[in-house]
Order: sequence, then C-alpha cells, then structure tokens
Amino acid sequence: MVKFTHLSREHPWSSLMPLICLFFSLLPADINKAFLAKRKRLETFTKSSVKTSHQKIEQLWRVQQRDNQWDTDVQKSKDNEEKLLSMFQHQQKMFQHKRASQSQRLKTLKQLLEHLDTMEKTHVSQQGAAQGELRQEMALFQKKILSDTVSKRTDQFTNSLFTCRTMVDPFA
Repeated sequence: MVKFTHLSREHPWSSLMPLICLFFSLLPADINKAFLAKRKRLETFTKSSVKTSHQKIEQLWRVQQRDNQWDTDVQKSKDNEEKLLSMFQHQQKMFQHKRASQSQRLKTLKQLLEHLDTMEKTHVSQQGAAQGELRQEMALFQKKILSDTVSKRTDQFTNSLFTCRTMVDPFA
C-alpha cells in the first residue's frame, strides 16, 4: 500500500486521500494483469512472427534449393551438350577422314583397273602379234619341211632313177 506522508490533513485533497490510496493499492494488480496480458500477447505475437518467419525461410530455402538444383541441372545439360557436340565433331572428323581414305582407295582401284585394262589390251595385242609371228614361222617351217621333203624325195627319186638306169644300162 502506498502512503503519502508528505501530504498533510489540512490539504484540500486530504479528503480524497483514502480514495487515492485505495486506487494506488489496486493499481499494481491491474498493472500486473495488464502487463501479463501484454506479455502474453507479445509472446503469442512473437511465436506467430517466429513461426511465419521460419515458414518463409523454409519456403525461400526450398525455392533456393530448387533454383540451385535447376542451376545444377542446367549446368549438367550444358556439359552434356558440350560433350555431345565434341563427340559429334569427333565423329564428323572421323567420317571425313574415312571418306577421304575411301576416296583415295577408290582412286587407286580405278587406276589399278585402268592399268589392268591397258595390260590386257597390250597382252591381247602381243598375243595377236605372237600368234601372227608363230603362224608365219609355222608357214615358213612347213614350206621348209615341204621343200626339204620335196628335195629329199627328188634326191631319192634321182638316186632311184640313177640306180635304175645303172641297172638297166650299167655303162651309161
């Protein structure tokens, strides 16, 4: 209870003093109630604010994680795209090299075929010439054989005639 001792009884408010004392004696209880009510409201508001802030932080965290995952996925996609592009370029170079190699082989084969055709024509020509020469030699050889045969027969005939004549006329 609050006591106002410095106020005297002759003061104009001295009749109100018991009422004021009663008011001030009741006041701390009301202040405590008001303070507890405010404290309770403040705690409720703080809890609510903390809960809301926590939810917002979690939501931002999830969004950031999703964005980070998206960024990671995008980076992986870019990396994969670069790898595929590199592989494609490598394959393209290999195909160009193979194509150039096959073109060179085809050119070499064409040249070989042309050479073989030329050789075949030369061979046919040489074979024809050789056969012509052989025919001529055979004809000459046949003439020689025929001539030798005729000459031998003529000699034999002449010898036979001479022998027959000497037989018929031994002194002739």
